[in-house]
Amino acid sequence: MSVNVVWFRRDLRLSDNPALYSATQNHRPVIPLFILDEHTDNAGAAFKWRLGLSIENLSLDLKRYNSKLILRKGNPLNVLRELKSSFGDLSIFWNRLYDENSVKRDTEIKSYFEPQGVSVTSTEGMLLHSPWKTQTNSGSYYKVFTPFWRALSKLKVKQIVPKPTKFIQPLKWPESDDLSEWKLDKQIDRGKEYLIETVHVGEERAKISLNNFLHQRLKNYAQARDRVDLTESSTLSENLAYGEISSREIWHSAVGQKDVDFDKKEIFIRQLAWRDFAWYLSYYSPHILRKNWKSEWDHFPWRENEDELNSWKRGLTGQPIVDAGMREMYVTGRMHNRVRMIVASYLTKHLLLDWRHGLKWFEDCLIDWDPASNAMGWQWVAGSGPDASPFFRVFNPELQSKKFDPESKYQMKYLGLSFKRTPESDKFYKMVPKSWNIGEKSRPSISIVDLKFGRDRALNSYSKFKKIIADK
Repeated sequence: MSVNVVWFRRDLRLSDNPALYSATQNHRPVIPLFILDEHTDNAGAAFKWRLGLSIENLSLDLKRYNSKLILRKGNPLNVLRELKSSFGDLSIFWNRLYDENSVKRDTEIKSYFEPQGVSVTSTEGMLLHSPWKTQTNSGSYYKVFTPFWRALSKLKVKQIVPKPTKFIQPLKWPESDDLSEWKLDKQIDRGKEYLIETVHVGEERAKISLNNFLHQRLKNYAQARDRVDLTESSTLSENLAYGEISSREIWHSAVGQKDVDFDKKEIFIRQLAWRDFAWYLSYYSPHILRKNWKSEWDHFPWRENEDELNSWKRGLTGQPIVDAGMREMYVTGRMHNRVRMIVASYLTKHLLLDWRHGLKWFEDCLIDWDPASNAMGWQWVAGSGPDASPFFRVFNPELQSKKFDPESKYQMKYLGLSFKRTPESDKFYKMVPKSWNIGEKSRPSISIVDLKFGRDRALNSYSKFKKIIADK
């Protein structure tokens, strides 16, 4: 039997899915496939739980077209080899990924199958543009966002491809794992019963969120996007993380809003370009995902203090805006972008703890976890990355909260300040592991580190660090 296998990865949607669209054009039976490989299986607790919901939703969408999502766990090459043995004449389709592990894996799969005459088609569906389409005049890659944006904005974003109208079924379906057997919710513990209230799962919900944002909030986005007490962002990062909506669809939909001035729309679509930039950097310098992008930062004298790190993770620093952010992430799986910068600055500057501690905690707690954006964001704040904020730029949590949460509404929402309990502050105490042994009266009345002392200590450490690097 001749079949087309569409390997879904970070593209769990039917609309604007180039791999899926290509596979349905030659009137051969289509087998949709999702593989739980070791890298995905080792992802953070919140991400894996939310991934399970996305897989389940895609399965339901495919059933409406009399199709079926085949689930397999294991090495992707072995899975595809088994399918080749079962069906004989096989063609494989996927949308490209750009991290080092995926590039290496996909290259090996192509190298194995193509000499055997098996067609392997990889398409562009995750980003606005593949990394190699944006290079400097010297043929290198951009290390600063602004010139990258200038170059990318001159490229034409491909039009979206339509959702297939028909799927031809194979004469027989291959065996499929049961999603429940994967236990993707195992590590999330009791938190899932509360997180389920905040998620927006699937392609249809993503399109609704996009439509609501474009018609209700896009025109105010530029002025209000940093206000943490307001909901002015698109809230689409969750759906983008699983590919339930494409960045190209968001781009074209935003640009097409005729009642909003282009300069206002540009502020928003630049955020899509920042996402491209993060994956662009991880493609050309893969070490950015786990190591200091600037190698000299390997010698920076980070402190080690497990008690302070735990206080930061649990929202027990005594700095309300920091603690509110950490608790927002715990009870919703998301965190406002402005607050991400504040909590990251507090960890790396005031506490002087290694940015990789924060990277790992975000990876475990975020439902919108994106490895490239997470790494770039942390290194931007820490000062160790490309186009980074200088280390001596230290966010003052008190000044930040006055500017971006002037009436403390955000802080009260997640902390229940002044002994006013809220649904969100209650959720936190219900969700946290009992081993943390914390209750409503556990929050310290003062900051675990004096802000001036922490800032001065950080700047002094940086000054010594610069001198050591200069002397080498």
